[in-house]
Amino acid sequence: MELSQAFRSEERVAFGSCGHAGPPRRVCDICKTMQYAHVACSSECLRAHQRTAHEASWPADTATRAGSAQQLRNRRSKDVWELFASHRERLMSLIPPGTEGGTLCVLGAGKCDDLDLARLARQFARVHLVDLDGEAMERARDRQPAAVREVIELHPGLDLSGLLERLDAWGDEFPDDAALHEAVSRAAHRVAGALGGPFNMTLSTCVLSQLIVPFQNAWAAPASTWCKLSAALTAVHAGVLARATAAGGATSLVFDVLSSEDAPWLLELKKQTAEQLQVAVDSRLRPGKEVLEPDPSALLAHIRDSGIATQSPAPHLTRPWLWDTGTALHLVYALSFRRS
Repeated sequence: MELSQAFRSEERVAFGSCGHAGPPRRVCDICKTMQYAHVACSSECLRAHQRTAHEASWPADTATRAGSAQQLRNRRSKDVWELFASHRERLMSLIPPGTEGGTLCVLGAGKCDDLDLARLARQFARVHLVDLDGEAMERARDRQPAAVREVIELHPGLDLSGLLERLDAWGDEFPDDAALHEAVSRAAHRVAGALGGPFNMTLSTCVLSQLIVPFQNAWAAPASTWCKLSAALTAVHAGVLARATAAGGATSLVFDVLSSEDAPWLLELKKQTAEQLQVAVDSRLRPGKEVLEPDPSALLAHIRDSGIATQSPAPHLTRPWLWDTGTALHLVYALSFRRS
């Protein structure tokens, strides 16, 4: 059994079980904590546990619960506007000249603590905000002056992974490579189609690392499955950005790759310059211990080789920076390119 994607200290986790001989495939996302997990051999056994232990307090399907849990976390989270100031300025600096009066689509807008909505409203004629949690975006929009609110258009309840609907089925049996490839292609088309567009600029705000979280909360799977799922989610997201961006339009994919919860030595680098930070990260990564997920160089190569980006200017990967979320430091990169 591999639960390393869901628990950092698996040896300190107590497990309940459905009691069947088959290998555990599912984790109860309702009662899971960092110290306890109920595991089951199938979605059917998981639902039996949930009917007994949790009655009807949550929706039956895991995907719906994932959305509800995200809303709850956002409602309970602290005000981090001031804390996010430097990270927010990094994101705003990614907006290139020449986009004035155009349209912007922000993927993973959430509470908008990393967005200067007033600044965006001055830059763009229309700002489209996209997130699974529509309530969080509504609260952020409604705090703005009327002139800013008029520019903002919300796209609530949209699963940017495009794969949440498969969470229960794939938890029982992960697809083969051909079926996975087909699912990725369909998901990217479906999500991009739901956005409308195309837009003059698309901006993904550290949502990529969050797309796998509902699966981590609900699956017990081998490392090979997690690797394939991560690659699939990255491919969907890259495909959505490509399809949602107008020809010649700008895209910036901002993504976090490592947390101080997994690499405590990041805390020592808080005051480093971008150049010093890159050198320190390169020297401190230990093969087989900490890895950058996704790998920035590999993601840059994928964008370069896929044909979705112009070669002049070529896709550009920024130096890393550290994003303080209040609970941890996250190592962040941004990958920017023009749509071919």
